[in-house]
Amino acid sequence: MENLSNKRINLVKVNIEYYFIFIITVLLLVIGMVMVSSASMPFGENYFNDAFYFIRKQIIWSVISLALLFIFSRIDYHKIARISNFLILISIGLLAIVLIPGIGIEIGGSRRWINFPFFDPQPSEFVKLAVIVYLSDILNKKYRDIYKIKTILFPAFIFLLTATFLIFMEPDFSVGVTMWIIVFILLFVGEVKFKHIIGIGLTWIIFSIGYLFLENYRRERILAFLNKGGEASGSNFQISQSLIALGSGSLFGVGLGNSLQKYSYLPEANTDFIFSIIGEEFGLIGTVFVVVLFILFAFFGIRIAIKAKDYLGRMIAIGITSLVTVQAILNIAVSVGARPVSGMTLPFISLGGSSLMSMMIGVGILLNVSKYKIYTANEEKWEEES
Repeated sequence: MENLSNKRINLVKVNIEYYFIFIITVLLLVIGMVMVSSASMPFGENYFNDAFYFIRKQIIWSVISLALLFIFSRIDYHKIARISNFLILISIGLLAIVLIPGIGIEIGGSRRWINFPFFDPQPSEFVKLAVIVYLSDILNKKYRDIYKIKTILFPAFIFLLTATFLIFMEPDFSVGVTMWIIVFILLFVGEVKFKHIIGIGLTWIIFSIGYLFLENYRRERILAFLNKGGEASGSNFQISQSLIALGSGSLFGVGLGNSLQKYSYLPEANTDFIFSIIGEEFGLIGTVFVVVLFILFAFFGIRIAIKAKDYLGRMIAIGITSLVTVQAILNIAVSVGARPVSGMTLPFISLGGSSLMSMMIGVGILLNVSKYKIYTANEEKWEEES
């Protein structure tokens, strides 16, 4: 019989959090396909004379996204971190390409998509993921000198500010806000001095306020949000219709497919305000179920971060968990009228290929962090592979 004592045998140990994150993600994905099917039919009929136009696209994106999840769950996150500089440079390049007329697609006054033959990717969705990996890698390399702010600011923040400037040029303020919330979370968890985080935060707030009041429509949105009594036909129209949808659902909802607000009353019913359609068709029960799923995702994502075998894994896990959770909070907050209207999709649920793919890639990386490789090599006991 062949002697196996001198051979190194690799196994993969999967934490229980791996299965919970995977199941929660699949549940949210299924909810998304069902709700996009319901909310998109009027739009498909009106714009393409095909009620199932968006449904077919979402199914294709979901299948591709699941494949990406499985692929990235098998790629060692250390290998992804090694090319983080390349990823952030590619991301900045794509953001710049979007602004070129004829290449970037302009919809509703925003130029956020690249004109490809079969798919119009939105680079800003992938930039958020690239920033998480890039900053996690920077912090991992510098963590022994974490209190020297220069080692964090340069070159990391040169790239981050460049990406932010290009995102604001689209314009897409909501993506910029989401990205920087995650950056501050990573800095805090990464044990950067609090006074440095405060200094960066104050600078960001001043810059953001100036940007918000630079354009009339952004000022109107803020003033409309502060003036909840403004006319429904003005800037408060979307939130008013969203609240009507949520209120119409009551406890159990009006039933799948029976929403009235999706018939041109509620703008972006299949993307930014799909949570409102969930509330209308499935009531409070349906919205609470979705919220609980996101809470569970955050809980098990944090557990993966705590159990991560190294600093890099912990930072990436926190970043991806924050990405999903923060974006869900911001989207739901708009739907219930708790913050001004902004173009923010609900993770895994809203219609959109770029958002769905980037989120599923992120979950795949998160699942990889939750894995442990162990081996035997002339020893009787199992050891964790470093």
